[in-house]
Amino acid sequence: MYYRGSAAAIIVYDITKEESFQTLKNWVKELRQHGPPNIVVAIAGNKCDLSDAREVPEKDAKDYADSIHAIFVETSAKNAININEVFIEISKRIPVVDAAGSTSGKGFKLGRQASESRRTCC
Repeated sequence: MYYRGSAAAIIVYDITKEESFQTLKNWVKELRQHGPPNIVVAIAGNKCDLSDAREVPEKDAKDYADSIHAIFVETSAKNAININEVFIEISKRIPVVDAAGSTSGKGFKLGRQASESRRTCC
């Protein structure tokens, strides 16, 4: 896994497989040990469309996410449920970085500079 310069990480587990939730905890541990100190972490419980086959209670996953100060969302990649919401929540927590690389909270505007018009003969 590549961590350097990462602002956020989404760690996904399968709500129909308890083992995947336990594995997720190892990924979180590794991320906390090797990732940037202020990385935004989101935990996504995938396959919420298969709630009849659920092995991981939503409350357990939510409580775990809260304990590590992570975003928690249940999703369905198959049915596009809450996919955008994960990214929206992450974007709300990532600090704005200015052109100098500072997270002072001040943004900057991107714009086009007027280019000099050069006329040539012929």
